[in-house]
Amino acid sequence: MTRRTTLKWLHWLSSAMIFWFFLVEPDDVERLGGAALATHAGMGTLLAILLAGWLTMYVRRGLASRPGTKLPGWARSFHGLMHKVLIWGLTAVVLSGALAGFAAPFAIHLFGVIPFFPGIGTQQVHALVEEIHEVAFDALMIALAIHMAFHLWRHYMLKDNALRIMAPKALHRYL
Repeated sequence: MTRRTTLKWLHWLSSAMIFWFFLVEPDDVERLGGAALATHAGMGTLLAILLAGWLTMYVRRGLASRPGTKLPGWARSFHGLMHKVLIWGLTAVVLSGALAGFAAPFAIHLFGVIPFFPGIGTQQVHALVEEIHEVAFDALMIALAIHMAFHLWRHYMLKDNALRIMAPKALHRYL
């Protein structure tokens, strides 16, 4: 599998998982009790595995994306910065989520099956780290909205086919 193909898979799998987290926040499914938190922790762990692959590629070879030739000067600088903010922002969300799990005063089993977080923390520390996790996630959502708007602007206003770069070939005829 080529690097570009691997990145496309990481991009779309991560996007789907982040969209799931956006739709199914723990507060929204609180009535499900521990099952909701166990699913959240399990999905977070799967996202952490995807992120590990993404970070490994980034650390070894840098950003794969390059600014297009049609981008004005400000957009060339913004392009790299935006992608770094997304990589490190997602890292902050995943790490703060893991820290919230370790700080929990109760045991958490991934997907309700795999024991992962031992439940050795305190309620106060857990609440603080959980708040940090939520703020990091909200900041990531803002960065993702800016990212999507930027690439839509590139594709439709500059007409540089920016969306085709990360879209599967089967969708290219619609772009």
